[in-house]
Amino acid sequence: MVEVMILRAEKEIGMGCCGGVCSDKDALVHMEDEFKHHDEDRQNLGELYRKTMTDYGDQVEITFLDPRNVLAITVYFLKQVKERQISPFTACRHFFFHMKYNAIFVNGRMVDGLNDYHTQLRKVLNT
Repeated sequence: MVEVMILRAEKEIGMGCCGGVCSDKDALVHMEDEFKHHDEDRQNLGELYRKTMTDYGDQVEITFLDPRNVLAITVYFLKQVKERQISPFTACRHFFFHMKYNAIFVNGRMVDGLNDYHTQLRKVLNT
């Protein structure tokens, strides 16, 4: 089983950078479009998810996480270290330096673009 982690922005109404403190001129919080600038990225990642499920089915497990979800990301990397997919050093390096929107990890290894993503999947599944 290949475990993929994709980091993407979650759409959380009213919980932006200021925690919902911001307001409009009417003194009410109207932040429906607060994360709209991430919509295109979410759509592209959704297409990637559908294509992966179509091509590989149950062989791949994809988890979408917000980069702010430090606990779940830690668990993912600890599991990859425990299964000897990556070293503890690599896990720490990814955790501290590569937690950003649209980052993709295949069995704990960060991929460099969509071509590398498909190459990594094929490499892991063929072994």
